[in-house]
Amino acid sequence: MRGRGRAAAAVAAVSVLVGACGGETELAERDSIDQFGVPPLEPTAAHPCDLITDDVAVELGILHEDGSGSAQSDSNCFFTDRVDASVDVRVEVLDETGAEDTTAVAAVVSAAFAGEGGQEFADVEGYPGVTTAFPDSCNLSVATSDEHELSVQVSADDACDTAVEIARTAIANSPEL
Repeated sequence: MRGRGRAAAAVAAVSVLVGACGGETELAERDSIDQFGVPPLEPTAAHPCDLITDDVAVELGILHEDGSGSAQSDSNCFFTDRVDASVDVRVEVLDETGAEDTTAVAAVVSAAFAGEGGQEFADVEGYPGVTTAFPDSCNLSVATSDEHELSVQVSADDACDTAVEIARTAIANSPEL
């Protein structure tokens, strides 16, 4: 009985491996959040200033201790430490009228693998993203669903690392779709 249990477990493990390899879409060809094994998020359910609390912004060094995030519109929030760091966090929804013929995921993945200078794929808590690095600044776009994109623009030291940390915080505070 013991041998059969091990054999069955081995067959099951091989079946899982073969199924995973055979059915998995290459990273550069993915076009849906479902292909990343993470739940779609609805970051527009809260204002971006609520996705990144002032305490966290101070901790990340993007906000002066007595400052607060400033809503610039219904879809973005601006943080600054008044010396050398500023961050703009924006939530975007693809055009719901059908004018867009691609998903947020496809747009981000395509940009990440287009071969443009300074652009790199970024995995942010399992969500697909693309960073565009500039001297002392970085833009990060993360698809949180097929329709939603979180954009973070950072001017600071270690800008792309800071952008990824901010996106992680926003993702952690975004409800599921």
